[in-house]
Amino acid sequence: MVINDKTRAIVLRAIRYGDNSLVVKLLTEQNGLQSFMVKGAFNKTAKIRAALFQPLTLLDIVCANSHGDLGYLKEANVEYAYQSIPFDINKNAIVLYLCELLSKSIQDSETDTELFGFVHHALTYLDALETNYADFPLKFSIELSRFLGFSPNICNYKEGFIFDLEEGCFRHDGIGSVYLIDNQQSKLFYNICKDSFFDSNDLCLKNGERRQLLEAVISYYKLHVSGFNEIKSAEILKTVLQS
Repeated sequence: MVINDKTRAIVLRAIRYGDNSLVVKLLTEQNGLQSFMVKGAFNKTAKIRAALFQPLTLLDIVCANSHGDLGYLKEANVEYAYQSIPFDINKNAIVLYLCELLSKSIQDSETDTELFGFVHHALTYLDALETNYADFPLKFSIELSRFLGFSPNICNYKEGFIFDLEEGCFRHDGIGSVYLIDNQQSKLFYNICKDSFFDSNDLCLKNGERRQLLEAVISYYKLHVSGFNEIKSAEILKTVLQS
């Protein structure tokens, strides 16, 4: 029995299959993480074109799922057209990082409408921001960890405490742990964690501080997400975010 579903979706990955087709991985609102075959996506007369599946494109789709590993897309259209992201090199770098982070950290295919809503809102929010978005990747990464179940515990923070990446909490010393960030970075980390994600206030981070914190956040994900490895786009992000 083939079931047709209409849902919003966010593009996480697109891999060429054969000469003209794609296999795409989407985060869908109604059915969670799903993969689909898009036949003939590179044909000039294709109904569903390959260009639709750029990283984190927001789509409306109609899909047919036969309970196998791959479903088939019957329809796909842009649900929200980005106004600034495609034309801003810094935002492009952020989107590549976010896409890789989401692809490597979301492993459960169960429906999670709250997670989908957060990611969707975050992307449209980034698209609308004109200034103060250099810290967006850090804020997004911390907020995403809340939805994935390993949010940093900041309740016991005090001036001078250090953050234990493995335990996910602040400590007064580093005895017995090797996965720590120093007290200066820990204070900055705490400031990121305590702020509302959609607060556009500038954290006044220096470039070096931002790069170090990004490395700490990626290490945090490595320790808490099974199979999580290096994020290649992080190096690009560090290079282009200079403000």
